[in-house]
Amino acid sequence: MLDTETSIQSNVRQSLIQEIEQTSDYLLSEVLDFLLFVRAKHSQVEIKAGNFASVEFYDEPQEKILEDLRQSLQDAKEGRVHDISLLWDGIDV
Repeated sequence: MLDTETSIQSNVRQSLIQEIEQTSDYLLSEVLDFLLFVRAKHSQVEIKAGNFASVEFYDEPQEKILEDLRQSLQDAKEGRVHDISLLWDGIDV
């Protein structure tokens, strides 16, 4: 079973590498933003009495996350993207 899981992970990485090699830097910047968003979404930092502890929560299976990444990459390739600078319009921080 461990070999199957390792094989699937290897195939996923290889597929991503192949897609990355065929994608423009402009689109890759959008995909990177999305990947960082997904990673942040699935990580949570707890602050306790001045000590920092990182706790990760994964509420979706890896296959779902990978499918979301594939869909985002496809959207980026087809021009279905939003200017990231517009995300903060109208939000006072």
